[in-house]
Amino acid sequence: MYPDYDFSAVRAHLFFREEEWENFKQIYDTYLFEAAREWAIVHGGSSLLESMTNAIDEVVKLNECEIYSYNPDFDGDPFLEKGAIWSFNFFFYNRKLKRVVSFRCCCISNLAVDGFLADEMYNEEEEDDLLIDMDM
Repeated sequence: MYPDYDFSAVRAHLFFREEEWENFKQIYDTYLFEAAREWAIVHGGSSLLESMTNAIDEVVKLNECEIYSYNPDFDGDPFLEKGAIWSFNFFFYNRKLKRVVSFRCCCISNLAVDGFLADEMYNEEEEDDLLIDMDM
C-alpha cells in the first residue's frame, strides 16, 4: 500500500502516460503472443492474459484502476537489462485502495541468456569462434 501518488505530476519527466485497458491488451497481444501460446499448452488451454488479469484484479480491482505506461527512450531506460531487445512497463493504480501494481516485461536476446554478452569487447578471433555454429 502506498500513500496517494499523482502520476500526472511526474508524467512529463518520467515518461508516464495514462493508458486504457485495450491499449494494454494490444501491447500484451503483440509482445507476449508466444508466451501466451506456451502457457496455454502447459496449462491445458487456459489463458495467460486471464490468469494475469485475475491476479492483478485480486490486488487492485482493475475496474477501479488508472493505468499508466512507462515509455522511456530505449537508451535512457534505467531498468533495461543488458541484451534486452524490447520492454514495456505498466502501472495499475487504485487511488481508493492506495495500491499500485507494477507490470514489466522484457525480452532478452538469446546471446545474453547464453552468456555471450560480456562487459568487455570481443577481439576478432573470439568473435569468429562465436560464429562457427551459427547459420548464415
